[in-house]
Amino acid sequence: MPIHVFQPVNPEEVDEGPFTFDGGKMLVTAANGDKVNSTACSWGCVGYLWGKRVVIVYVRSSRYTKEFLDASGEFSISFLNKNDYRGALKYMEAVSGRDEDKIAGARLNVNYYEGIPFIDEADNVITCRVLYKQLYEKEGFIDDSIVDEVYKDGDYHYMYIGEITKILVR
Repeated sequence: MPIHVFQPVNPEEVDEGPFTFDGGKMLVTAANGDKVNSTACSWGCVGYLWGKRVVIVYVRSSRYTKEFLDASGEFSISFLNKNDYRGALKYMEAVSGRDEDKIAGARLNVNYYEGIPFIDEADNVITCRVLYKQLYEKEGFIDDSIVDEVYKDGDYHYMYIGEITKILVR
């Protein structure tokens, strides 16, 4: 029987498969009736759970987009070229949709696939149906330094697990 030799690799050096997302911003977009809102996120996962292909996104409790996710039960994740849309992504992160139409303010456009809104300027889009959501709570953290570092203000994230319904590639 052959013996295989494995070499340790720094995760930052893996350049294929689900590890290629470089921690840049993705836009999570959802509708609430005829209104659409989007938030910039940098935390997410792709995987296989409950016999389904899923994505996991993390949205803070205070984000306006959370209301849209909860109302519609569907969302999209849009990946824009970070070099071409650096200013738009920063704008989407800095401005609240409660105060203005930040998608228009970022000079981006909304498109729809089977009723799910997404950002038209994206190179890649994943549409999803929410399967599960859970609020992160202080009691669940084993490493208290995460709470001290990320959640000083008590604004915890909700984890949304969404079944991938379609992947759109430009």
